[in-house]
Amino acid sequence: MKYSEIVSKCDHKPILDEIKGDYICSKCGLVLDKLFISSKYQMNENEEFSSNENSRYVALGERMNMVDGLGSYIGFQNSSNFNDKYGRPLKGKKQILFKRLKYRYDLRARINDKETDYRILNILNRIVSMLNLTNNVRDQAAYYYRKITKNTEKDDITNHVILIATCIFLAVREFNKNAPVTIQEIANNFQKLNYRVSARTILREIVNVKPIVGDLFTHQTRKSEDYINRIISSVINSNTVIDRLNKRNIDIQEYQIYLKNKSKELLNHIKLENRGGRNPFIFSVAVIYSADQIYRKKLGKRAILTQKILADITDCAEYSIRDHYRFIKNEFLNFDS
Repeated sequence: MKYSEIVSKCDHKPILDEIKGDYICSKCGLVLDKLFISSKYQMNENEEFSSNENSRYVALGERMNMVDGLGSYIGFQNSSNFNDKYGRPLKGKKQILFKRLKYRYDLRARINDKETDYRILNILNRIVSMLNLTNNVRDQAAYYYRKITKNTEKDDITNHVILIATCIFLAVREFNKNAPVTIQEIANNFQKLNYRVSARTILREIVNVKPIVGDLFTHQTRKSEDYINRIISSVINSNTVIDRLNKRNIDIQEYQIYLKNKSKELLNHIKLENRGGRNPFIFSVAVIYSADQIYRKKLGKRAILTQKILADITDCAEYSIRDHYRFIKNEFLNFDS
């Protein structure tokens, strides 16, 4: 309907109230007509699902990273107090009774026929918490798990725990710099929960799921630069390092900034082709150790970090740090520190 088709009784130009959808008089506020707008949005408009939409593998309203279960509840979904049909609160004993019934009913309805998924996604949430990963990594790992289980026969999945470990590793690699976690760290945290998961079993499972999730390893491999911030954060939060800094009257924040800047400077000086096939994580640890050695010479004091302290913080072998440090030392002998 056009504005010209609407005639105001008081001869004033009508305007559209976009919130209510009414044409009203601009002077007296008289409602002249209502505008009905047809929605242009259509569900399932794109049937090819070319986008990587992670909500495809769960029901509407269900969260990706846990088994939610849909349907009715006793009372409201998260309610802890119960009323009768007249809205009056139930007495104490009945409150306890219905609270117990609600817990049993909600739990059973939620995981019925989904016991395996319920257990595996609980493991996922625990591992994500232990590794301090972001919610995006968690949801992406859950998406891979649901996608693989939906497109694979049940008999073809031999171990769901190894599968979710693989999904976490795939999600970590996809988010790259936002989640600099090694495959060995993932395996170690599963072992802390008494699950038999190793780096080798994860790599073997990747080959099996590759036809479903695609090849995520065609991108550029991890670099030592990706681990610097995370390792320095672990170093600065170490009680041993904090005590050594306080004894030497060194400001913690100033030391952290120096380590970060000097480590990045060293990595910029040592080109990728000169690093060879060295482990990028251990190499970044050795770079931080080298930065501390430069800091020691600058102040003329004893070093804050030792190879043993770094080995304990980062779970690397001392001899590996020492070997990488020798290589770095030869590279920056003529480097202006």
